[in-house]
Amino acid sequence: MKYVSTDGKVFSDRALYRRHEMKTQYTFEGKENATLTKHSGSINGQPFDIIDCNSCCILLLDNCDQVQIDNVVDSKIFIAASSGSVFIRNCLNCTFTIACKQLRTRESRDCRLNLFSVAGPIIETSSGMQFAHFNGAYPGHDKALESAGLDISINKWYQVYDFNDPSNSGKNWSIVEDQDEERIVLGPLGPVECCISRRLFDSAIKHKTCINEETRPASSEPVQCSDSGKSSLPDDNGINGFMSFGKRVWSIMSHSVSIAREFCLGFLLSGIDCGKRLLTWSG
Repeated sequence: MKYVSTDGKVFSDRALYRRHEMKTQYTFEGKENATLTKHSGSINGQPFDIIDCNSCCILLLDNCDQVQIDNVVDSKIFIAASSGSVFIRNCLNCTFTIACKQLRTRESRDCRLNLFSVAGPIIETSSGMQFAHFNGAYPGHDKALESAGLDISINKWYQVYDFNDPSNSGKNWSIVEDQDEERIVLGPLGPVECCISRRLFDSAIKHKTCINEETRPASSEPVQCSDSGKSSLPDDNGINGFMSFGKRVWSIMSHSVSIAREFCLGFLLSGIDCGKRLLTWSG
């Protein structure tokens, strides 16, 4: 049986054909000072790799499976809709605008992530990572999100877990508090409204504040996060002090359970993505 690739090459071996397709159609590699675009219908749910790129603008304007981004420097990357996980490794000084099921970074530094993520993002051996609400838009983006199976009502972009900061002090990452930043608008049809709501921005700021207060060292003055996201000293007299202490313990336990749940979900999603990738591209 013969297999004809997208660029016209003929293969008799199915595995070689699939590897060629992945390399030529679903990979941007070794590019510099270039604008690289995949338009609607050009990826169609396949995995995608971005490797060894420098000072590039990369646009994936279609629904895709798992995306792996390795060794990218001084670049801007837009990923419209990933039905799986997006892995960012060894990247420096990049700006990402990503909609995905889950984001994971490793050994990356000084990057900004304008993010939509169904599960909380996870970073490892990374520093200077800035997280902000998703700010991208282009005609047809809503269809790409739907094709990727992303529920835009579930967005945990601000629930960051850092493997190298068990106390979750936030020393390696921060939330960008600029709510007025302009949208990224792509395409020839003029201004396009972002179809992912920013209504959770205030919740993100409160979430970050509460986590930092809950993980203060034991020698610090105990604090309790109020509904406004600000810290207030509890009344340590009698029953009020006991109740405040109980609320604090319960808050810490709840947050720990949430982190464990997000970690397990991320591990499961990564396993599923890798399995799908092997089944899709191996012979």
